[in-house]
Amino acid sequence: MNRIIAFLLFLHIGFFAGTTTHAQSKNKSKLILPSGNFEDLRRTGKAKVIEAVSPLTVKLDDGRFIHLAGLDFPDLDYYDPGDLSVTAVKILNDFLKGKAVIIYQTRSPNQGRVNRLGHEIAHLVRLDKDVWVQGMILSLGLARVRTTKYNPEMAEQMLQLEQRARKKEDGLWGISEYPILNPKTAENYIGSYQIVEGAITKVARQKNTLYLNFGQNWRKDFTVSIKSSDLRGFLKSGTDPQSWGGKTIRVRGWIESWNGPHIKIDHPQRLETLGITEQTISKKAPALGLPSTQKRPAKTSLPDPDSALPRFND
Repeated sequence: MNRIIAFLLFLHIGFFAGTTTHAQSKNKSKLILPSGNFEDLRRTGKAKVIEAVSPLTVKLDDGRFIHLAGLDFPDLDYYDPGDLSVTAVKILNDFLKGKAVIIYQTRSPNQGRVNRLGHEIAHLVRLDKDVWVQGMILSLGLARVRTTKYNPEMAEQMLQLEQRARKKEDGLWGISEYPILNPKTAENYIGSYQIVEGAITKVARQKNTLYLNFGQNWRKDFTVSIKSSDLRGFLKSGTDPQSWGGKTIRVRGWIESWNGPHIKIDHPQRLETLGITEQTISKKAPALGLPSTQKRPAKTSLPDPDSALPRFND
């Protein structure tokens, strides 16, 4: 965690003092605190921040609480937060306390604006510095990208910032405790939100669900599933997972135990295509369709932390 603390010190003596907008990373390159392109969102107001009460929540001077959209802190435990979460709260308070912020939210006033705790879901920009708060946290490597079905905006920009931090091994990306998993290691992380990278061996469809299989044995190998009702959103965005046989992808989500490790995906921003592998689907095999013996996995009771966000409005 020494490098995270080093980031914090640089921010104290530099940016927060108003003398520079850069912090030094491990490879001595400059970290430019980002602005953002919010054309897919709507500016819904301006307010002053009173304090950051958690790495995901800030309180405004008008009494509202803002849930910071698009972020995941892998060590966030509200009873015993880890170093990443504690550092993020410190940075947010130093950077935002007493400062005016611009609030950006989804365009629809009926979806994705309020969670079930009554907190508004938004992206924030510090007004006087024109710095995007979520972008700053991702650039420091303190969090991973985590969009939801009703808050998918800004995903491409956030993923780019995450990738840069990962390449430099900044923050969590330099800590072995938070690796990008492969289909074989995913089973060791059941019951947690993770990023998994691997090659799709077969795309199959059974009734109302599309399955992306990452091994020959669907009873125990890693699988990603997409419901037909959600698949329409993929196709509308120009993304067709049905054609991904042989592709290497990066997927993020809550790993459950459904015939082996399994992630359910409900919007395309949770998936990144990385390329074509040498292992492709046999031309003799159908692109879709499960073996007649394959059954849909029985549901488990593992909770997805997304449930902390509103089912009715996230």
